Amino acid sequence: MATPKTERNILKDIDLQIMLCNESIRTHRKSIEKVKRACGWNGPQPVGGIDYSKQSSHSTPIAFIEGYEIIRKDEKKIEELKEERRDLHATKRRIEKIYASLSGDEAQIYYKRVIAKKTQAQTARELHMSERQVQRIEKGMKKKGLLKK
Repeated sequence: MATPKTERNILKDIDLQIMLCNESIRTHRKSIEKVKRACGWNGPQPVGGIDYSKQSSHSTPIAFIEGYEIIRKDEKKIEELKEERRDLHATKRRIEKIYASLSGDEAQIYYKRVIAKKTQAQTARELHMSERQVQRIEKGMKKKGLLKK
């Protein structure tokens, strides 16, 4: 049984990557909370002091220094994921802004080549142009800074 072929779309891919970043951030935050509980840092009352020399015991399965290192790594990963998410949002906005500013053949070619990730041959065939025409239009778009060189 053949599965229906869905059209690729860079904007959908970016949205998926953003969603995965959000999920990873949530996972790392949950990990931090679990480590805090395992270290006994989330007591019923505010912490008045911490015994840094304390090793793990039956009531606290993770030693202070181990917990600190795990939390530090999770917080670093969260910051990296937030930066990646910011970059993805910026890329999506840039693509949408460029596409909105175009018209005619440039808009069609930009959509097919950048957003739908089609080859020059596929784009030419779908727009009833020659590959050379597509190349010329793309060259003009590159000179304007609308496409990467």
